[in-house]
Amino acid sequence: MADRLKPEVLQHLKKKTGNTDGTIRVQLSLLKRKFKGLTLNAAAQVYAEQHGTSILPKLTDVDKTSLASMQLSTIPKREVRVPAGKAAKPFKVFFEYATTDKFEKEHIDEINRAYNAGCYTATYILCRKVIENLIIGLLKKKFTKKPELYFDTGRGRFRDFNEVLKNLSTNKKAFDPTIHKAVERLVTKASAFKDGANDKTHSLFHIATRRELEDADVGSILALIASIAATV
Repeated sequence: MADRLKPEVLQHLKKKTGNTDGTIRVQLSLLKRKFKGLTLNAAAQVYAEQHGTSILPKLTDVDKTSLASMQLSTIPKREVRVPAGKAAKPFKVFFEYATTDKFEKEHIDEINRAYNAGCYTATYILCRKVIENLIIGLLKKKFTKKPELYFDTGRGRFRDFNEVLKNLSTNKKAFDPTIHKAVERLVTKASAFKDGANDKTHSLFHIATRRELEDADVGSILALIASIAATV
């Protein structure tokens, strides 16, 4: 099927940006050239965000998947400044997840600073915090009429992480059939990561190592979350 720009998407962009059809189409072509694999309507979402608006509800699952792949591959690599006279030390972005949420960004920045400072126990626990909230975000977005899946109204707080993962697994059939395996895989990997983080939180004698963090495969967990989020 040909990659075509939806008429309603074009009309929305014209209304919100004040640009002409031709100007918008040229900009979308440039975005597609810059980000290989991006669909035309996904490029329209990128263009919309650049102009303070969004056409996300108008995207298909294919569009959302291509958008999520682009976002994960374009997170900038950074370097830290070091005192004069010393060689520059590369700044490794350990935790990569594209988000527009201010607080999620700040937490992710803190995780990467902690990792590069060699504070691996702190990194592990912060990763658990953000991963838990990203998965709660999936449930909030997918099950707007079922807050009980992630929020305990009787106690006035979010459910424990193990309950959240159990409810995600139990309700996996509510998601697109093509990602049921991804949901299962996410639950398995996030459960293992949760258990490891809990051990480090409650044990005075367990200091996490860099190897433990790398073996936890945080990148795969985040990729699974992004893939599922793109279909919601």
